[in-house]
Amino acid sequence: MDGKANDLLAGILPHWPQWAVSLLLAMSAALAVTLAINHFYTSNDEKESPEEQKLLNKSHKTHESLLAEFNSFRWSYLSVYLVIMLADWMQGTHMYTLYLSYNVNISALFLTGFLSGAIFAPFLGSLVDKFGRKRSCIIYCVLEIIINWLEHYSHFGTLLLGRVLGGISTNLLFSAFESWMTTEHRRKGFPEEWLARTYSDCSIANGSTAVLAGVVAQVLEDLLGHIGPFQG
Repeated sequence: MDGKANDLLAGILPHWPQWAVSLLLAMSAALAVTLAINHFYTSNDEKESPEEQKLLNKSHKTHESLLAEFNSFRWSYLSVYLVIMLADWMQGTHMYTLYLSYNVNISALFLTGFLSGAIFAPFLGSLVDKFGRKRSCIIYCVLEIIINWLEHYSHFGTLLLGRVLGGISTNLLFSAFESWMTTEHRRKGFPEEWLARTYSDCSIANGSTAVLAGVVAQVLEDLLGHIGPFQG
């Protein structure tokens, strides 16, 4: 079975060495086990609690209906979160090789991105709360589109601008989305303990998309060149 899987992947990814294909299979198997455990395991946090009983008495809902509503909300958020993280990981995996092909000062570009994130981090949290979490999520998506467009040009100043915007968007990615989800969770009247399940799913989803993004980005680079992951 392992031999057939290796042969299949080798046909899809002809430029990959054997050790990389085997590693991908091992990581995929470990991920499948993790997803299965997470799916069939019922956390104690999702069982009825005194806090939930108070919420049920106020809303006149049953535990099953409230849990169904929560799961619908959770999967809606996760579906968007998966797409966002996949797009972010796909760009990050091959950014170095893209800059290398442009023959620009790579260290200066990465340093600018990190400095931008550090400079804007203290202000963005309060701005997200003031401007609105949902709007901040939309701004993040717009910024990522602009950054992706800027990466198509080899001009150093253009790439530098992209790294400044990248520092801002990274802060938004790891603040606005979770903040919006937490606010909506509470607004809909779900128990606080149920937040743990959503955060757990987000953690698994982030790791899953990282693995998937690496494979997809490499395939796109093989087909379209260094700019491939930014066109996918």
